[in-house]
Amino acid sequence: MLALESIIVARLREALSEAWAVKGLFSDAGKRDADLLASVAFADADVPSTEATGVLVQPYWTVTLTGKRSDADTATQLDAAFGLCIEGLHNWAPGAVAGRRWKALRLVRVKSPPYPEHGLVGLELAFSTSALYDGQP
Repeated sequence: MLALESIIVARLREALSEAWAVKGLFSDAGKRDADLLASVAFADADVPSTEATGVLVQPYWTVTLTGKRSDADTATQLDAAFGLCIEGLHNWAPGAVAGRRWKALRLVRVKSPPYPEHGLVGLELAFSTSALYDGQP
């Protein structure tokens, strides 16, 4: 499940302009102080159904878009990136990752992210996908 992060990060790097630094929480070390940052992170997972010998796991991945409040065109850049994230991820299927076939991502929530630091604005998009995990027969 966590192996999806680097796949989602790579997809976003293709979708967003070069002005955006795209980083995964697990896969990208280093500072996160870019003027425009798209941060990908595992948020949570539901277990919506159980099959006879397996379980469907539905992880939620967040893409947090942040910019500096002082920039005059930050809202325009965030709005454009918001659209590009949806175009790049919604209904896109990661396919087989780490031996498991993942369903298409779906945008399930958009909200304003909490900021521990002042001076940042942004949006948090949450996408879900799902895959079957086999249990004991």
